[in-house]
Amino acid sequence: MDNIKVDIDINPEYTMMKTLPNGLMLSQEQIEILNQYNIDYLSCKSLNELIYKIDTVYDETNDDVLNNLLDVLSERDYYENYNK
Repeated sequence: MDNIKVDIDINPEYTMMKTLPNGLMLSQEQIEILNQYNIDYLSCKSLNELIYKIDTVYDETNDDVLNNLLDVLSERDYYENYNK
């Protein structure tokens, strides 16, 4: 059996959450996805509002990248904002 080596470039600056001027916390990776779809994340006052905007664009595109982002942000919104 052959050993396969895979080099993975880990860039914490790309994946680490940063607090934006509007109070949202997003990674550079998430910001790039939002920019790619022209989603104005800086006008959002909450994670829930951002999720709504992403969902609207997702309904038009059915893009897996947006669906993935929706899953991640929805899960985070649930854990940060709902009492258990």
